[in-house]
Amino acid sequence: MQNMDWYHALNKPWGTPPDWVFGVVWPVLYLMMGAAMFFAWRYSEGRKRAYAAGLFVVQLVLNLMWSPLFFGMQNVSGALWLISVLWLVLLATIMLFFKISKTAGWLMVPYGLWVSYAVYLNAGVVWLN
Repeated sequence: MQNMDWYHALNKPWGTPPDWVFGVVWPVLYLMMGAAMFFAWRYSEGRKRAYAAGLFVVQLVLNLMWSPLFFGMQNVSGALWLISVLWLVLLATIMLFFKISKTAGWLMVPYGLWVSYAVYLNAGVVWLN
């Protein structure tokens, strides 16, 4: 990842994990997200399926935009705004997935918790720098 020297020079909030944790957590979360989408797709149809897929894609795009904004552009305030929107869309996604399939909903919960933690970390970086 680019600009890691810049990142390492930032003041970070209490509870910031070591860098290696992110490399372990994200692949697991992406697998769980994929499985959740599979169950949501399988157990829905029509408008509910389209809405579930649409929300899933929107939250995924927001997720993928965060790193370039935070690390690439070094825009920690913009990244905080983006991840806050991501959190709201993700919450709506999780709620809909639970309505479609309890399994799909539960598979998204760890991701929701991780994004909540990431909001705290991002807000801490904004506050401390």
